[in-house]
Amino acid sequence: MYLLIDIGNTRIKWQQRDDKDILLTDSILVEEFMDIDFSSIKSIDKIIVSNVNHSVVLDKLKEILSKFKCPIIETKPISNEYLINDYEDRKTLGIDRWLTALGAWKLYQRPLLVINAGTAITIDLIELDRESKAHFKGGMILPGVAISLAVLNNSTNLIDTEIGKSHYPSLNTKDAVTTGIMTSIQGAINLVCRKLPSSLPILLTGGDASLIFEQAEDDWKSRIKLEGDLIFEGLMLYI
Repeated sequence: MYLLIDIGNTRIKWQQRDDKDILLTDSILVEEFMDIDFSSIKSIDKIIVSNVNHSVVLDKLKEILSKFKCPIIETKPISNEYLINDYEDRKTLGIDRWLTALGAWKLYQRPLLVINAGTAITIDLIELDRESKAHFKGGMILPGVAISLAVLNNSTNLIDTEIGKSHYPSLNTKDAVTTGIMTSIQGAINLVCRKLPSSLPILLTGGDASLIFEQAEDDWKSRIKLEGDLIFEGLMLYI
């Protein structure tokens, strides 16, 4: 029995799993992490953790998890038998990007583009070398939906809005802001896709994946496959 924990910038998510099935899944806002409740979980053999937040969050979480008296494995973006990490400085690579790529490779085992739409949006590439070994090639980082909206709301006098509908031209500020944010995200992805084979699968995951997918143009949407748990699939490779 395993407990997989993803400590993100905004939320902490976790799954209780065995080798085949997901038995429990839940999440909590990071600022409420001291209220995290694992009381429904009675026994765990191993805990696998991903953390992109402050170390204090992980340290406190370890105290809470100590009751299980089992190994706690902190994942690192290190090359393994599944995927070779080509990043120049692996210490600066967010573990969420690495695990998302690992999870994508686990499910598809072919070259692909993987987009993680969280607090930040990452667009990363997996390619094969001449010996058919998979490589994480890195990619692009851009502001996520919430960050983009907050910047406009906090930096301008006449904009104080929330997400609306994406359509151009827009005749109200809410939709105009939404159109700008969604078009910039889709435009970045489209520019990346122009440099790559059209047959390359595009996976979209993360907390804002459904929102971006719903607001996308139909021709672009047809190339996208939504995947909900790529980070957890990546974490399972550390069992």
